Amino acid sequence: MAEKALLCVDLQYDFYEDGALAVPGASKINPRINELMDSDGYRTIAASQDWHPPEHMSFAKNHDKEPLAEYEGDNEGIGPVLWPEHCQQGTRGAAFHEDINTRRFDMIMRKGQKKMIDSYSAFQDNNGRDLGLADYFRGLDIEVIDIAGLALDVCVYYTVCDALKYGFDVNLIRPAARGVNARPGDVEEALKDMKDRGAEIIEDMENV
Repeated sequence: MAEKALLCVDLQYDFYEDGALAVPGASKINPRINELMDSDGYRTIAASQDWHPPEHMSFAKNHDKEPLAEYEGDNEGIGPVLWPEHCQQGTRGAAFHEDINTRRFDMIMRKGQKKMIDSYSAFQDNNGRDLGLADYFRGLDIEVIDIAGLALDVCVYYTVCDALKYGFDVNLIRPAARGVNARPGDVEEALKDMKDRGAEIIEDMENV
């Protein structure tokens, strides 16, 4: 049987209800995440963690813009939109949610640490620089990755796409993921594109 990993994306306070970049219904996935981690089906469990410096150039305030304004510069590592301040290093907003059993994490991949480059994906930054997660999984002979977390139509989406690009078989665990859906249809569009690229969309926890 192929070796399997679980990858939990950005389960941090700033992406939960009342956070700086709140995902509607985010807390509802916590029991599903813990259920996945409590199973014995994974060789390893990894988590990504957005970890920005205060001067990060994805923050709208650092451009004297309002949050969600379009980024108009020529830095391909930033954009296409500018975000409210979120997941700043060492703050509560950057911490993992207390209801998540973080003791089960074998590895944490911090991303977005460089001022000039954002990183939606846990595998590479927005300029395409490899972050080392693929090598971590390959070192454990992982072939299949189950991916869950926040937000389905942003960081989960880019993480799934890159996992496929790196040659892994990918399952998106739908009950354990939530999206922002800033524009109506964003979540469905992301799900369709992930499926078209080769990801399996798991709609029922019993099928994990």
